[in-house]
Amino acid sequence: MADVEADLYSQSLEYGKPLSSVSTVAEYVFLKEKRASLSGSCGEHLKIPKIIHQIYENPDIPEYLLEIAKTWKQYHPGWEYRFWDRLAIERFLEAVCPEYISLYKAFSFDVQRWDAIRYLILYYQGGLYADMDYECLEPLDALLYGSNCCMGLEPPANAVSFNMPYIVGNALMASVPGHPYFERVIRDVFSESNTSMPENKNKSFHILETTGPFMTTRIYDAYPSSEEITLLSAELIAPLTPAEVQQLLNGYETKEMEEKIEKAFAVHYFFGSWV
Repeated sequence: MADVEADLYSQSLEYGKPLSSVSTVAEYVFLKEKRASLSGSCGEHLKIPKIIHQIYENPDIPEYLLEIAKTWKQYHPGWEYRFWDRLAIERFLEAVCPEYISLYKAFSFDVQRWDAIRYLILYYQGGLYADMDYECLEPLDALLYGSNCCMGLEPPANAVSFNMPYIVGNALMASVPGHPYFERVIRDVFSESNTSMPENKNKSFHILETTGPFMTTRIYDAYPSSEEITLLSAELIAPLTPAEVQQLLNGYETKEMEEKIEKAFAVHYFFGSWV
């Protein structure tokens, strides 16, 4: 980001204002516009395949999710968009990785299958995966540029609520095919011990720990080359907490929430239908 720093410095000279006096929001908006302007040139040289994957098994997709999904096509017109319904998933498993079918069907909960299939798709095909409740605000090319594997961090408030320093989410991820991080994730997810839930175990925690973000965080922490994985800041791809999303749905919006969205390239709404 050396060019961005130089531009900020030149602006401070031109307008006679030291950098320290520039508002944080203004700086972020400038950086966001700078990154977005680079997306076209960055997209030509991405290592990660320009494919967007979204998954929804139920044929009755709510209209609002379809509207949100359109934003990924809108801001990535040069990308291929692949929608995975139940039939597409079954065909993929049978054709590409039939050895996982029995364990895939053995999971106790559908959401575990929805988690597991996204890892297999990224490992075998590569590209960008986004949950259906994720809205795109800007092209992500500049955020993915130069990386082989990108994982979106969840908002810090989510980590604090679980007494964790951070959470490496699984709602927005991107990778080249065959990345060793996802190889480790798949190996852990498709362990036979994950197909049954222990008695007196909380359902949500069981899912988070076996196929969800607690698992992806644990694999990241143990990954020997974690510095090679790009962690996308929540400020850029998940600026709102679940509580703030609920406020928005109730028609209440604060200046702070507006400023957070101004900084971001995408917004995760945490609709949490799996819960």
